[in-house]
Amino acid sequence: MYKLLFLLIFSICFSQKNEYFSDSKTVIKANQYKINITQNNKGKQPVVDFILYKKSANQWIQIQLGNFRKEESNLYVTTDEDLNNDGYNDIKISFAQAARGSNEIEKLLIFDPKQQKLIDITNSQEYPNLHYNPTRNCINSYMFSGSNTTLFFKLRNNKLENFAKVEFYNDSVYSYKIKNNEQILLKKKPYQSSDAAVFFSDFDPIKE
Repeated sequence: MYKLLFLLIFSICFSQKNEYFSDSKTVIKANQYKINITQNNKGKQPVVDFILYKKSANQWIQIQLGNFRKEESNLYVTTDEDLNNDGYNDIKISFAQAARGSNEIEKLLIFDPKQQKLIDITNSQEYPNLHYNPTRNCINSYMFSGSNTTLFFKLRNNKLENFAKVEFYNDSVYSYKIKNNEQILLKKKPYQSSDAAVFFSDFDPIKE
């Protein structure tokens, strides 16, 4: 009985120190690629390691190894969203929890079909709730704070480049164009919304 109890405690402790994820059904292209992700929580900062495979002659061939350190302890992975509209799904891995629980911070890995590898978007963990915006064919970040802010990004090399912003607070909405890191006010107007967490698909014209 004591041996069984020891094994149970050891198993729980081990599972808390290591987390695993594997997928070949939605990652990049269904049943053509596979990713295995391991998160080691033993140190002060969790470390994420991933191995990317491509199928060839019904065998999985390793094509990439990668790793990074993160802040948050739990491992969550999204593999079913194409964030740059190139026909290949990309990967988001939980990175940290922002001040408000609804602000999810993730590491974004964009698949490059020419290089056949995942590209680390180095500043993606600076912006919460990243999603593809089909209206503008860009990436949006939705931020909850004293106001609700929608940021609009282009992918430039391995970084997110902010080119527009819409803010909603105090029953007013403000839209900005961003050029050379300077915000240019395009529109300010009274705005009512039935949704407390209102976000926008366009900044010019302003549209939810």
